[in-house]
Amino acid sequence: MKRTMKIKTLLVAAGFACAAISCDDITDLNVNPSFPTEVSPVSLIAPIQQQMARGIQFDSRYLGSYTQYHSVSTAGNVWDRLGYSQNTDAGGEIWRMTYFAMGLNITRLQEGAIEAQRYDILGASKAMRAWSWQVTTDYHGDLLKFDQVFTQRLTFDYDNQETAYAEVQKVCADALADLARTDGGVNASYMAQGDKVYSGDRSKWIKFVNGILARNANNISNKSTYNPDKVIGFVDKAMASSADDFVIKFNGNITDDSNFYGPLRNNWSSFRQTDFIVRAMDGSIFTGAIDPRMARVLAPSVGSSETAPASAANPDPTKYTYNGNPLNTLAATTGTSRIPNLWGTYSVGLSTDIGRYLFRNNVDFPIMTYVEMQFIKAEAQFRKGDKAAALITYKNAVSNSIDFVNKYTIARTTFPITTAISAAEKAAFLANVNLIPTDNTKLTLSMIMMQKYVALYGFGYLETWTDMRKARYGTDIYPTLNTVPNPANGGLFLDNNGKLPYRVRPRYNSEYVWNFGALQAIGGDKIDYHTVEMWFMQP
Repeated sequence: MKRTMKIKTLLVAAGFACAAISCDDITDLNVNPSFPTEVSPVSLIAPIQQQMARGIQFDSRYLGSYTQYHSVSTAGNVWDRLGYSQNTDAGGEIWRMTYFAMGLNITRLQEGAIEAQRYDILGASKAMRAWSWQVTTDYHGDLLKFDQVFTQRLTFDYDNQETAYAEVQKVCADALADLARTDGGVNASYMAQGDKVYSGDRSKWIKFVNGILARNANNISNKSTYNPDKVIGFVDKAMASSADDFVIKFNGNITDDSNFYGPLRNNWSSFRQTDFIVRAMDGSIFTGAIDPRMARVLAPSVGSSETAPASAANPDPTKYTYNGNPLNTLAATTGTSRIPNLWGTYSVGLSTDIGRYLFRNNVDFPIMTYVEMQFIKAEAQFRKGDKAAALITYKNAVSNSIDFVNKYTIARTTFPITTAISAAEKAAFLANVNLIPTDNTKLTLSMIMMQKYVALYGFGYLETWTDMRKARYGTDIYPTLNTVPNPANGGLFLDNNGKLPYRVRPRYNSEYVWNFGALQAIGGDKIDYHTVEMWFMQP
């Protein structure tokens, strides 16, 4: 009875409140102006762009083992054994990025852009959506059905990868149509308020979309439907120079605005460069062609002239040695052969550490680059049979990769001493016939793909893995690639059943916990599901 009276009292009080103020305004009493429920479309762009970097960077820790860019400094790591981490979200950030972090935000961005007739923003939103579909299907394979996702459903069925590739093409076509519009509220200055990548420049967004289409068309090079001329056409409409690169920027002042790779975030202290990436650059694979990028990208060990690298007063960079850790092997931590982490130090990350190359606090993170596009074009020209054109494009790609490295090189006067690559170093490297033959008939697909492998180190993990899977990890394309992790430490992951990885399982805490029945329908409950070949790599 007392409780009833209290409720009646509250209702009466509410009635008096309505008499004192407009009842239409009473809903405003619970509105927090600091956390608006509706935001302008332009304010959503930058957070979505940041998630693009986060998704790739988080999962690159695991992809790096598959591509043999880096390995863990301890033995027995499941990813170094080319397996997967069971019952965890390790390797699931790209899935989370697409379906959670970017998902409904892009939908809201599109709804707001349509309402405001901001067709430039609408086109950019579709470009980012298409990119997310392409990335996620290349990483995981089957995707949630496109007519079910972002609805009120509690479970979701799966579409196969062929359908996903077609959806990317469709969304890209829609994006290009919107980006071509100049009517309505299209305004570069307005869009630039949120667009921290291209500052509202629709021409560059159009190039980005064509880059997505170039990847989409080139990834199916094993199929009879592969059309190299189509790939070349997309590339020619994509990035025209490094000024068109799609990069995510970081301030690097505090943890929240620092690059995930940087020492301040301390996410990479247990990782070491592999012996394979070292062989790709030290003249082992490209016979005698010592890559000048190596001294700027990789971390040197002590070297024959050094005894205390962290405190040596006058270290001699010509005496540095570059060591790499094989998969599934304990990295050397003492002596002249000890291997630094990717920042070039031997300790956990500190805010005072400078870092190296793309492993720094305030460095840009590349999502798509002109250099990658040129390697895609060289591959397509080679597969077409036009080796003369392929050689020209290949040389241009390598040359621009050197410039790209210089752009992100930080000079150091203490160990490890680092300078920009000189014009003389660059010219000598490009003149080495073991790297770039003068006779186009001596150009090989392996040369193109291995130089692309080097050029994408530090950011293009997924594109590199896609290339490797197209080649089924073949050593004819990737000489000396190790597909037999150290047997002394367990060897290939047991659940692989003797096979190599070709996909990463969907995110555990969403799909395996809440959507397991749909996963069973596509075989996702099998212990070796991660070894099932992708549609894109099959004939």
